[in-house]
Amino acid sequence: MQYPELERIKSKHPQLASIIDKLVGYIEREAAEGHDRITPPLAAGYLKLSEAETLGLLSLLEDARIVRPIYEIVCRNTNAVLATAKDRRGIREILPIHCNLCDDEHDAEDVRIELVFKLLPQAATTNAAG
Repeated sequence: MQYPELERIKSKHPQLASIIDKLVGYIEREAAEGHDRITPPLAAGYLKLSEAETLGLLSLLEDARIVRPIYEIVCRNTNAVLATAKDRRGIREILPIHCNLCDDEHDAEDVRIELVFKLLPQAATTNAAG
């Protein structure tokens, strides 16, 4: 699948074009398998890059409207995702939060906040069909 905005980004940063293509291939494969989010540490492992480098690449894909960052609020006891927030400010509005699995009320000290990148609907649908 071609993304016009991504092509503009790659033309501005030709030294990154091949690694961007590899990341897009990873995302397309994840979408085809029914996944709707990209976890930076897993993508970094696939790309054989540091997580920081991968976050930089994912931010370029955000600029191309392929992914958007979200924050998952995860129970430290059960590893269950309790909620998601669109931005860091939204996390404060969600906490405290109840976990049905451990039957406990969690505040900021009892949860992990994980940055993940959600596939935008048009990217996930187009790529899963392709």
